Amino acid sequence: MLSLILPLIFLVPQDDPTQKTVAKAATTTSAISADDLRLHIGYLASDELEGRGSGDAGEKLAAAYFVSQWKRLGLKPGNGKKYTHEFEVRDRKDGKSIKLTCTNTCAILPGTNPRKKGQYLVIGGHHDHAGFGNPMTGGMGSFGEIHNGADDNASGSSGVIELAEYFAAHPLEHPILFLSFSAEERGLLGSKAFVKDKIINPKKMLAMLNLDMIGRMEDNFLFVGGMGTAKEFHSLLDPVLTGGEIKATMDDRGEAPSDNTSFYHAGVPALFFFTHIHEDYHMPTDDADGIHYEDEARILELVRDVAVVLDQSKKLTFKKNPGMGMPDDFMERMSNHYVRAMERKNNMGKLGLTPKEGKNKITVKKIRKDSPAEKAGLRQGDLIISINGYGIDSIFGMRRALAGKMKGESVEVVYQRSKETHSTTAILE
Repeated sequence: MLSLILPLIFLVPQDDPTQKTVAKAATTTSAISADDLRLHIGYLASDELEGRGSGDAGEKLAAAYFVSQWKRLGLKPGNGKKYTHEFEVRDRKDGKSIKLTCTNTCAILPGTNPRKKGQYLVIGGHHDHAGFGNPMTGGMGSFGEIHNGADDNASGSSGVIELAEYFAAHPLEHPILFLSFSAEERGLLGSKAFVKDKIINPKKMLAMLNLDMIGRMEDNFLFVGGMGTAKEFHSLLDPVLTGGEIKATMDDRGEAPSDNTSFYHAGVPALFFFTHIHEDYHMPTDDADGIHYEDEARILELVRDVAVVLDQSKKLTFKKNPGMGMPDDFMERMSNHYVRAMERKNNMGKLGLTPKEGKNKITVKKIRKDSPAEKAGLRQGDLIISINGYGIDSIFGMRRALAGKMKGESVEVVYQRSKETHSTTAILE
């Protein structure tokens, strides 16, 4: 979910064996399953995917995983003969502007009523996150820490897979377009590109259901935004959203720091499902073991029921309803979270040296007086070989090795001086 870009308001490898193994492990039942969610989120939020930073290798693995799921379920490609939609974003590396290729995925489940074949119900969620804590993608830990993004948004994008599995066995009259977006964390760029490129013309969309951060429900709280973007939403959906154990808090405004906004601005009635900010939001601690799997399955059953009701509609009347629709205490919780994140950053440990990057190597350029590096015996010109067993060949490698280490923690530094290898222990300050 987008946050830092709206401050305080807010090539797919088809034969990859990992994808095949994980895809085959999914249950074949059509029931919405907490066990399936554990499987999907467990993979998407694993260190192997390195935080799924948009345009990075981990994000491409995530996109490949979604393609494998669409194929497993027998869905049709959503972009001509392709299950993918590529687009470019700009980033910076070594002080230079670069282009990155990012990948949305899209698949279609045909409907059962030929008279409704040109009107799609859209269900989507973004699969990217903050990678190694890149500030450009909203990372709030230290740069170099893997931000796995289990709730944001492996939870929502995995929910899209579960709903695809259910509806593949219980198709609706309308065709369903299933989407996973990249570059949401850069400013909703994936969904904007999908709408702009008219992979499916927005005029052919009945409604869009966006799942973003639905894995950490507390006290049965579920927020549903965008309820005022169709004239018929309240009359159709209020009984569904308030008649069961989960009684959703609703907001009529059409915008949010998430991908439903792109569809709303294209004239599509769009809903936003969200379970709120928590202490692990955009932090390296947003891991799979923090997800409330049974609760998420209940939320998906509710979203399923919403889709079934909307399927009976011949038409939905789009309404403009501008404004950022978020929970009433969103700003307060975000402000408190920023304070926690800054306190953690201020407690991060440092070695106290300035590195000099060479070709696949790092040497010590300068050492601060009385720093941990000086106290550990390091000197200017030393070649850093490893830190805590992590091989060092770049400045980014040093950041990775020191990422998440707090003041007072010790690290083992292996270095070379005059062609001799030494080892020392530094206490970070």
